Amino acid sequence: MPTQSYTEKEIEEILKNQISKEFMYDRPEVILDNESHLIDEEIIDSLGIFVLISFIEEQFHVKINPDEVLLDNFETIDTIKSLIMSKLRSTEA
Repeated sequence: MPTQSYTEKEIEEILKNQISKEFMYDRPEVILDNESHLIDEEIIDSLGIFVLISFIEEQFHVKINPDEVLLDNFETIDTIKSLIMSKLRSTEA
């Protein structure tokens, strides 16, 4: 399946929209930005990471390997975006 090209900004917006919709519907007072600590601020938990991984794999047509399922990779929008960009680049090669 051909991989769609995404800009970093597009990935960022897709992630923010999904995290807001999936995990923040009951927390409208929380402002989500690229540096929000998703785990420390209790926006997502360990189960939420797997929900997010499923979304990422489906949305971006990439595979997150078990050794990449580290809290550090899911700490902020920026770290998740970096993981996705890395995966997308490796599929282009």
